[in-house]
Amino acid sequence: MKLTSQQKQDFERDGFLVVNDVLDEASRQPLFNEYAQVVNEVARNRGLMTEDWSSMSFEQRFTHLVANDPDAYEYLDITLPLKNDLSIESGMHAGPAVFGLLTHPAILDIAESILGPEIVSNPVQHVRIKPPESALNAAGKGNSNMGRTGWHQDAAVVLEHAEVSPILTVWVAMTDATPEMGCMQAVAGSHQWKDLGKHCPGRMGKGEIYIPPALVADYSTVDLAVQAGGVVLLHRNTWHGAGPNLTENIRWSFDLRFQPPQYPTGRECFPEFLARSSARPSEVMTSVHAWQQEWQEARESIASGRTKAIFNERWETNGQDPLCA
Repeated sequence: MKLTSQQKQDFERDGFLVVNDVLDEASRQPLFNEYAQVVNEVARNRGLMTEDWSSMSFEQRFTHLVANDPDAYEYLDITLPLKNDLSIESGMHAGPAVFGLLTHPAILDIAESILGPEIVSNPVQHVRIKPPESALNAAGKGNSNMGRTGWHQDAAVVLEHAEVSPILTVWVAMTDATPEMGCMQAVAGSHQWKDLGKHCPGRMGKGEIYIPPALVADYSTVDLAVQAGGVVLLHRNTWHGAGPNLTENIRWSFDLRFQPPQYPTGRECFPEFLARSSARPSEVMTSVHAWQQEWQEARESIASGRTKAIFNERWETNGQDPLCA
């Protein structure tokens, strides 16, 4: 589905856009099925299956897994961990259903409406499955994939040379995302500000950088509530974050990013791929096995030392700033 002229104007004005009814339940079902299997496998491998496992729902199984072992989330995410010392055992999930989402025509149609017909899948990508915050320990709450997501700009999470790359965030809702569930919030028009805001280094890891709350308090924010199957589009410079999940249900989304091919991704140690092209159709990635192999090769190359894993460490200098204390 292509965006209308009015939708594109709204996106250009606000720096964000909510679009409902993009993926129907049939399109999302392969992801539900795939993740049910993955959670079972991870729980089995980490010795966390309980006697009543077979009678538990997916939500209960997932919550039990991450509540008892927050590090297990590494094996559910759709990218490798942001660690300079990746090992060959470092985990991620690159399943056929995830590849199907990254290449889904409805998702790429929306991306094309903003970026044009040449589209690369940027490797800055995540799955965010957020259980009730009450179930998480401190480590779980500090992981933005499971707990609240600090205010930030997506251009600030890539390497500095890629700040100008027109990377579009396509945030796909697998479940409803309401204010009570910690839906995204944004500052309208912040993408038009000249400079990136001050970001503090992450307390729990390189992927957890954040804009100090004292700076966000100066602006009005908008809740970006969206229905299951909808998407939220974000400009790379839009200030946004997400609150905690205060309900008893999970809040599940995929954070995907796309860009034109002539720009750097800002995370060159991980693989990108050509997802759509009218100029080079024969080079479009169509094989899930080839995509999986690229991630395996990236992990092996980093673990062996052939490739240096460089992530976004430029905000470390703000660590002593009083606003970041």
